[in-house]
Amino acid sequence: MTILRNWLVLLVLAATTACATSTQLYTPGPSTLGTEPVTDFDRYVASVKAYVDTNLVPVEGFEREQQVLWNLPYRLSPAADCNSGDRTGLLLVHGLSDSPFVFRDLARYLADQCVEVRTLLLQGHGTRPGDMVTASADVWRDQVRNHFAALSQDVDRAFIGGFSLGGALVTDYALSETGPRPAGLIAVAPAWQLNGLRDYLWLAPIADVFGDFVEKEPELNPVKYESFSFNAGSQIGDVISAAQSRITQQESLDIPLFLAATEADSVINLEYLVTQFRERFTNPGNAMMVFRDTRKSWPDTQADERIRFLNSYLPDANILEFSHQSLLIAPDNELYGLGAPLQRCLEPNNISLEDCQQLPEEDLWFSAWHDTERPVFTSRLTYNPWFDDLAQAIGSFIKESEYTKVP
Repeated sequence: MTILRNWLVLLVLAATTACATSTQLYTPGPSTLGTEPVTDFDRYVASVKAYVDTNLVPVEGFEREQQVLWNLPYRLSPAADCNSGDRTGLLLVHGLSDSPFVFRDLARYLADQCVEVRTLLLQGHGTRPGDMVTASADVWRDQVRNHFAALSQDVDRAFIGGFSLGGALVTDYALSETGPRPAGLIAVAPAWQLNGLRDYLWLAPIADVFGDFVEKEPELNPVKYESFSFNAGSQIGDVISAAQSRITQQESLDIPLFLAATEADSVINLEYLVTQFRERFTNPGNAMMVFRDTRKSWPDTQADERIRFLNSYLPDANILEFSHQSLLIAPDNELYGLGAPLQRCLEPNNISLEDCQQLPEEDLWFSAWHDTERPVFTSRLTYNPWFDDLAQAIGSFIKESEYTKVP
């Protein structure tokens, strides 16, 4: 009832503020991303750069031109010493309010492992929260379809992967009957089912009539929005529903799957992920990695020899648990890594940003996001201490997967 009550309060607030003057940050920009076929990736990047440059409302504290570059899609070619045999490619799709920056560390690792990695920028992302007000799930699907079709034409084995919202989008595509079939699916904390608000996403389209934003947060992150629009809730609800239908309409899914998640995820329902992995994704080459507090037992009902556990309770590093956002980030990441600009106090739990920044280093711990008080002061963890293990596992999955592509 608490969640429902919060949504009703938000509806009232939206209705009373709908006529207020919005700042540039919270209104749509002058242009939007379309769904044209990707005939030339370099030309695509150039067009997205023009779009981001036009629409970007920069975050303070970072150079504007650098922010444009951080939010762009990119292609990383296999390392120069890779042989000229069968070419392998991977398309990666980012999460809600996020940007392709989230895959930079993984893309660099996989390119060194002779995989061509491509990313895309989903409509509404990478510029200003206001551009999410008009974003469309159908456009996102078309973008994924067009980019994977282009990759499939250029490599011999094409994989598809995504994070959070992107994980649901690529699952929807991989299990559909349209377009080239992927050689395998990589899903990191995919939005197959949400925690908390999953039963109330249907309210988002109603609330959208009265106002644009659930919350307008200070924007401190140059590669990810903090503010959340009602339309974003509506569109991710559409994507989740489609992905769930793809997963549940068949008793057995033979596509190779690599799945990763954290037990403390405040966004994604881990139990749902584990259940679908165990019961529906039957390929013997499948693998799942779960970051969790290994001091605690894992339920016998969820046991599966294909699931690998890595400890997320690391007191020597002041880490209580891993967050949703931390999984794909290496400790040396230029924005989120240890000592980087966004590593400390980006999203403190139940403490102000100012108070968090004044805490002595030894008194601040890192965890997932929480809306309840903890026994210690915590900030959201922004990097993965086990990143190398995750990257190596994904690389091994790509190398070892054998899947007959269906035209």
